[in-house]
Formats: sequence, C-alpha cells, structure tokens
Amino acid sequence: MPTGTAADAVPETGSLSTLARALLDTASLIRVMPERVKIAPAAPFPAGETSSAQVFLERVTGALGLPEVEVESEPGRLSAVELAVSRRLSLRPHGGTADEEQIEEAARRALSAFPGRPVVVPAYDGSPLRCWAVGPEDAPAVAVVSACGMPVGLVANWMSALSSSYRVVTWESRGLFAGDDGSGLGDLAGHSLHVQSDDLLAVLDGFGIARAHAMGLCGGAAIALAAAARSDRITSVSLWHGDYELGGDAPKTAHQRDVESLLTMVSRDLRQATGMHRLMSRPATLEALRQDIAHYLIHPYATPELLYRYGLLNGAIMTTDCRPLLTAGQPTLVVTSKKDATAHPAGSEFVAAHLPQARLRTLPEGDHLTAFDAGDELVGLAREFLHTVTTEDRKGT
Repeated sequence: MPTGTAADAVPETGSLSTLARALLDTASLIRVMPERVKIAPAAPFPAGETSSAQVFLERVTGALGLPEVEVESEPGRLSAVELAVSRRLSLRPHGGTADEEQIEEAARRALSAFPGRPVVVPAYDGSPLRCWAVGPEDAPAVAVVSACGMPVGLVANWMSALSSSYRVVTWESRGLFAGDDGSGLGDLAGHSLHVQSDDLLAVLDGFGIARAHAMGLCGGAAIALAAAARSDRITSVSLWHGDYELGGDAPKTAHQRDVESLLTMVSRDLRQATGMHRLMSRPATLEALRQDIAHYLIHPYATPELLYRYGLLNGAIMTTDCRPLLTAGQPTLVVTSKKDATAHPAGSEFVAAHLPQARLRTLPEGDHLTAFDAGDELVGLAREFLHTVTTEDRKGT
C-alpha cells in the first residue's frame, strides 16, 4: 500500500476526524464488497487531484484497518452501494495536508468513539456475533434488538440515549456482517426465528448479564417477543413499530407484502438472489431510501450472497406466526404510529391486545424509520417505561 507523504492532498469532509468516522460508518459495506468500493467526490476534483486523494484515502483506510477504496473523478456508473458510500463520505477537493501522526490520531479517535469496537460473542451454535455494550456495568440491562441486517449505526442513537442510566447491549444479525479481521461472512448455521431469539440470550451471556429488558424495533420486535416467550431472563419488553406475522388476525401493508414476496424469492437459491441483486444494484434503488441512513438500509442488499442470506433470516422473521408467542407475561410496552406505512399498526394493536401485561401507545406522528431516530418523545416514553420495570433492579445499587 502506498504510504504517501505530508504533501498528499486531503479531501475536504469538515475534518480528518470526520472522514475517519464516516469511513467507519460505512465499514460494513466496504468490508463485504468483493471488489474495492468506488468512491466519487461530491464535486469533481480539479485535474490531478484524484490521484493524491487516492493516496490519502489509502493512508486513512490503512490506519483504520479497512480495505482500500478507489477514488473516481466523477460518479459515472457507480452501483447503488457505491453511491451510498460516496454520499456518506461527501469528498470535496481541498488543498490541505496531513502527516502520518495526524492520520493515526484521527483513526484512534474514530475507532474508540461511541459505541466503540465490537466484541465477538459466540452464538449457541458457534456463529460469531458482532456485539456492543455501553453504559454502567452495574446498571439494569437493556438489549436493543434491531431490524434484521442493519448495521449497529442504525440504533446508535438509542444506545446513546439510554446508556447514561442503563447497560445497553446490541448485536448485528448473524451471518450478514464480515469480521473486522478480514475473515469474511462465515457460515450461516441457522436462520429460524427461534435461533435468532437464542442469539439475544447468547449476547447476554457474552456480557455476563443475567436478565434484561428487550427492546425490539421493526423485525427485532418479533425476535424480542420470541425470547420473552421462552425465557424469564427477559424481564420486560418494549416493541417499537413491530413487523409481525399474525395470519388473518391483522392486515399487512403493501410494503410488508412486497418485501415478504421478495425475500421468499431470493431465499430459494443463490441464482435467484443474483438476478434480483443486479436489479437492486441500479442507482435508482437509492431513491426509495432515506438519504441520511441509506448506507445502513442498503447493507443486506449489497451482494448476492448477502441478499440470499437476508432472504433466509428476515424471511423467517416475517413468516413465522407470532400468535403462539403472545403468552409472554412480562410487562410490555407496544408502540406504533398511525402514519407507519411500512409495518401496519394493526399488527401492534393485535399484539398489545393479546399479551397478558401489555399497554399500547399509538402515536399520531412518525413513520417507521423515525422509530430508529430516538427522538425526544420516543426516548421519554422509553425512559418512563424502563423506570417502572427496572426499579426493583436498582435496589441496593
């Protein structure tokens, strides 16, 4: 790898630290792509600056332990994934310089920034799970169960909002994320809802946590519900804009039906996934994604293998009947919105009506993705509920 010199031009991203953080924020894509990810600048580089930007980025990715990326002079024919990464990095021409010490320091800060580096915890079947834990070790525990296939960055706001008072743990879906050490995806040993709910318990084991509140978002709500139905280690539950299979007892949105059909098709075999991946690699795919988090949302569609595995994992979540799980007797908060056009609010209403100790909050505003933003109203609602169900845990602390 070229090491460059102090005279290498620094692409403008606000600061070197900002660039390092942005690269880590897109690392799940950079690591999993079979070839170097092409990066286009936000504005065309002047003649001759593309090569210096390339050398500089090689120095930064090297310091971060990431695969190299390839700088293009303009967007050209980049894939949807490459455009999503390019937009997150937002490179612009700049005449500044950075020496090796500055780059190493920016990398150290980025790698140690919240929520920190992952800890690899083995699932019960040996599958490696990339996990994070933040907050006081002696505080009541909250396990954040994110949507299937989403990088940790999508729930980082929730982790930050709760970590001052709680020990917050989370993980990324099994088999969908490459290891930091270049080991690739690894095998997908199992994919059922039962197996994925076991992963929640394995994460608790990995951090020495005896019991926890399970906070499930989107399809993560079904995983949290499954874990609660099977284990009293889950002492309470909150289910946010949950995506449930409830047979004929609750309708689904057009989006749910479309995604379920897609997952059924791509999970048949890798050939089917490869054909669909070609379509989803077109830049037009980004038009349907919220731009500020598109680099997270596109992750499970990044390669044919990922799409195939996502079909198995999220397909199991979306098609497993959740009605037998509604015996879970833990105190439960169910949250939805009248404006959620992604996961039908009727599903949350049915779940809340049939769980023994559930209460429902239907908010007048907020779409499906705002549940991940951890806005003030939602955080306040979560904190209020957590306080009521973790008071006993705080005695003697």
